[in-house]
Amino acid sequence: MADQRNIYWDSCVFLSYVNGIEDRRRMLEGLLARSAGGDITIYTSVLSRVEVSFGAEEQRRRRLDSEVEGLINSLWSDPAAITVVDYHDAIGAMATRLIRESIPREWSLKPPDAIHLATAQWLSSSGIRIGEFHTYDRRIMRYSGIVGFDICEPYTPQPNLL
Repeated sequence: MADQRNIYWDSCVFLSYVNGIEDRRRMLEGLLARSAGGDITIYTSVLSRVEVSFGAEEQRRRRLDSEVEGLINSLWSDPAAITVVDYHDAIGAMATRLIRESIPREWSLKPPDAIHLATAQWLSSSGIRIGEFHTYDRRIMRYSGIVGFDICEPYTPQPNLL
């Protein structure tokens, strides 16, 4: 198992939490609690704040819910739980390189996904070694060999007790 001290979360992980996806919710709550407690550090791009703007039910019903908004805001209000990384030109250059590297492989990498991967790469190159990049997007997982860290679905080494 890779060093799980520094973990990067893709936006889809936060959306799974906000949407309360039953088979993921308890584990994600456990990881957030571990991060708030200092056992691990969860990093994400500032882009996640925009990508996690609403829940699936709000979109489906075309009606905003103050409880969902409160849950979303709570994610970003505790800097001990989530470390948000600003976007800058070095990350942009790394994201561009990843998009270009996907072309000869006949893969497709969307700019937001490239920004997330590049943000994790930039952290690793800046001395914050990202042990794992968590996502539920299987298309991103194939980039593990390119970016220098494991890309996998979120998990906990031991399940939370009821």
